[in-house]
Amino acid sequence: MSSLAAPASASGPAPGPLRILVASGGLIHLVHQLAVVASLPEVRAGRRQNGPDSPPTIGIWLTGVIRNDPRALASLEQAIERWLVLLRSQQPHRFGAIRLLAQEPEAASGDWDLLCLNNQWQRGQRQLLQLGSIRQLVVCGDGLGIYYRCARELRAILPSLLNRLIAEPGRQVRYVLSGRQPLWHRPPQAPIEPPLEGRAELFELLVESQRAAARQELQFCLTATDDQRPLWICSVPNLAHQFHGRHIPFAVLVSWQRQLQRRQGFDPCRDRLLLIDHPKAPADGSFGRIELPWLAGPLRSAVSLEVMVRLLQEQRAGRPVIVAGLTSALYGVSQLTGAEVSWLSLAPLWRHNRLYRRQPLEFLHRCLRVARMALLTGSSTARAQPLIGQ
Repeated sequence: MSSLAAPASASGPAPGPLRILVASGGLIHLVHQLAVVASLPEVRAGRRQNGPDSPPTIGIWLTGVIRNDPRALASLEQAIERWLVLLRSQQPHRFGAIRLLAQEPEAASGDWDLLCLNNQWQRGQRQLLQLGSIRQLVVCGDGLGIYYRCARELRAILPSLLNRLIAEPGRQVRYVLSGRQPLWHRPPQAPIEPPLEGRAELFELLVESQRAAARQELQFCLTATDDQRPLWICSVPNLAHQFHGRHIPFAVLVSWQRQLQRRQGFDPCRDRLLLIDHPKAPADGSFGRIELPWLAGPLRSAVSLEVMVRLLQEQRAGRPVIVAGLTSALYGVSQLTGAEVSWLSLAPLWRHNRLYRRQPLEFLHRCLRVARMALLTGSSTARAQPLIGQ
């Protein structure tokens, strides 16, 4: 992959600190994006030219469906603000002028030089390209650099295979993405490798900023499981709304438990599977109210899964933490904490959801998405087989 170099046609840093607008979907997205922003060669050159007391101006604007949920948005903004306090105090040369924006930048404003976003095709992020002053675009992908061409990977297959460019007239575009790029979903130009060391440093500061907020959830996890056994976590996908009765059938969970027993050594007689639900899951849990000796939870938390796993690793002093699931959070867990991850089979979802019979492309999209995650975490063919088959 390419190094993190400035565009060839760039004429050098503009007078004064660079003005960077970061459009993001959440905390872990920001860990990746801010690490990328801090490593941009024009940002480093600006610090050399203007001095360490002139950090780049960085504004963060949150996008996506969370803007339709005032309570969730306020909770996320509070978590980000706690983190930004640490960033400003501990890395002032990089983040001394970072702030969370209270209002969306206006199209007519000329306040920004560079836009760093997750997804070129996400509506809330793409509309920021209306800002006429922006001449540089850095595409970071979702999560920790997972690339999308559009909202559904199926629509991306042909343009990816053809290596077709995404038109951004008048702008210089760079892609800073993670891992191997599959032929069926690759960017239109060679991506730049992300700055892993800087990303890890920002994550540790994020963990520190969320430590107090996670205390109650952490205590629940530790008391609900046997500290002499591995800690088994199931990151439950946000799928309850797609099933009849708005709950995932219990048979799906049983199939996943058997998969973990057969392939990872889960022992239902001695282990407990800790269910961590999505914040938007039903009040009684994605699977409804179930009490069994091998289950714990469900737990709903605004604390990022990656942060929760890191804090649990600290408390369990070397005991294994194994995280199962179907979402990009598992890639974040693998990269940021080193914990073992296990990709759950999609077959039980197909068997127990009639919706997928009527909308097979939705299921196919999910298959591609999970296969992409397995590729990023380095799963071998043998380990990737459970994604589809049971």
